[in-house]
Parts: sequence; C-alpha cells; structure tokens
Amino acid sequence: MLGAYTLNDYVTDLRQITRETESEDEIITRVGPLAQRLALNKTWLQKKHYEANPEQGFGTFLLHEEPDHSLAVLVVNWLPGRGAPPHDHGTWAVVSGVEGLEKNISYRRVDDRARPDFAELEVKKETIAGPGELVCMKTGGIHSVHNETGSISISLHTYGKHVNHTGRSQFDLETKEKKDFIVSVD
Repeated sequence: MLGAYTLNDYVTDLRQITRETESEDEIITRVGPLAQRLALNKTWLQKKHYEANPEQGFGTFLLHEEPDHSLAVLVVNWLPGRGAPPHDHGTWAVVSGVEGLEKNISYRRVDDRARPDFAELEVKKETIAGPGELVCMKTGGIHSVHNETGSISISLHTYGKHVNHTGRSQFDLETKEKKDFIVSVD
C-alpha cells in the first residue's frame, strides 16, 4: 500500500515534472496518476470545500498557485443539478474525481474561427467521472460539466496556469456566442 501522499508532495512533483518537460502530452500522462492519488487520499479535503456559491452553481477553492499563476491546484464542488457551460481552460488540465459523479461533455469547434465572439461546437464525447477517474485536456480543449445527481460532487483540478489568468472562454450552444469565463475562487 502506498503511503500518505500530501498536497505538498503533489506540488513538489508538479514542479519537477514541468521543469523536466514542456510537452503537454507528457505532463498530462505524468500528472494524471499523481492527481488520482491525491484525490483519493483526501487528507487535504476540508469542510469548507463542500460550500458552493449558489449563484455560480459551484464552489472553487485554491489549494496552490505559483507566484506567476502557474501550477494552479483547485478543489471544485458542483451543486446537485448544476454545472458549468461549455468552456476551455486556456491551458492544460488534469481533473480527478474526489466524491460523487460529474457528467463531462467534450466538444470540437466546427466554425472557421473567423469571428472572435462566435463559436460553433459539436459534441465529441460524453463521460461520467467518479472518484479517482480522470478528465484531461490539452490547451484548447472544450468541455462542460454537470452534476446530475442529488448530492454535491467534488473534483480536484490541476492547471498549467490559474484559469482566471489565461483568457479562457465559455460558449453558448444556442446563440453560438463566445465570451470570457471568469469564476469566483475562494
């Protein structure tokens, strides 16, 4: 059995991995199992991580961020029946389930990208992620998240850069509008 794996251990490993390579594929491959290990350990999980912003539909809590906003580690909870619209992250992302189930839909852009405020998306894949399961994306990946259960769900999010500092976007499937996506982080 593996020993306790702490948030400090995880941050140390993240720093080492990103010093050794800039390849997003390699970073995601190496970070994924470590994120799963930390997510399932839960020693870092606190009571406040179950508190959501009702207006936003989820709660976001910063666990770690480098001074230049890189290597951001957050815990996100999703209220029952709530989620986030289609969005990108502006950086690579490794998300591991902690508690509950989250429906993730990944999309591909099918427009010509000629208009900065417009994006047409089509569904690529739909998955349900539970504890210890990964959802990983390279820069430019687009997905939505929805908690279709009757209880709160929690996931551990690791990004190459804090998402509020990447210029990321959210997308409206009906109007095809593309706009900035900033979230409230505690």
